[in-house]
Amino acid sequence: MGSKASENARSVEIPFRVTKSSHLVVRAKINNKGPFNFIVDTGAPVCFFTLEAGKTIGLTADENGWCILDKFTLEGGLISEKHRVKLETPFQLVGMNGMALGGMELHGLIGYDLLARHKIEIDVSNETMVWTPLDFTPKFPLGVSGKSTPGSLDALGAFMKTIGTFTGKKQDLPPELRGSLGIIIKSGIGELVVLETLKDSPGNIAGILPGDLILKLNDVQTNSLEQLLQVYRSIPAGKKVKIEILRKRQILTLELSPGKGL
Repeated sequence: MGSKASENARSVEIPFRVTKSSHLVVRAKINNKGPFNFIVDTGAPVCFFTLEAGKTIGLTADENGWCILDKFTLEGGLISEKHRVKLETPFQLVGMNGMALGGMELHGLIGYDLLARHKIEIDVSNETMVWTPLDFTPKFPLGVSGKSTPGSLDALGAFMKTIGTFTGKKQDLPPELRGSLGIIIKSGIGELVVLETLKDSPGNIAGILPGDLILKLNDVQTNSLEQLLQVYRSIPAGKKVKIEILRKRQILTLELSPGKGL
């Protein structure tokens, strides 16, 4: 028998992107900084965050390379607090970034220790996956307590990076990162209902409330979360967003200014 959803568990829709190398990548903020690109890696025993990215936001590791994050927030609003990550650059990421196999700069891996705590539903024909917290605490994986990966694997990563340099392969220019509206949405049949607005988010500041029904985004009718995301991503960065909602039989139009990152 599988683990049951934890009490009062709420499913969260998390946007993802399929890379050129067919990996699933999600965006996340670390201690409210970012966003950073993480591969959803069922083969990784724990979560890894690259040394280079960690330095940019002032993270430090203990003698064994571990770092406790105050907050690990996946795009869509799933939050893991006091989560332990390995502050290390795995050879896979060295190689993939060196040869531009991901089509974007990759900053980490989301591994078993976080994945096992959730029921995850993935349909690659959609733009979002669904994560539901489980009442389950996985055992800490063996073999990851010490520092760094085997030297031969590090050498392989460096070799792949060198090959990438010689072949001239470079990362695609990253897409414009659109700030989040800061709203958690329940996607039903033909309707989008606001479940919650995140504190101090653009949606919260604009006055969006739980129970509001989203009708249009920038005058485009939106009947599904995929359609909402598609319209939202087409809006030029730095532009304000107009959202039309239905609240208690009254149609309202609100204007939001998305923040940076997620």
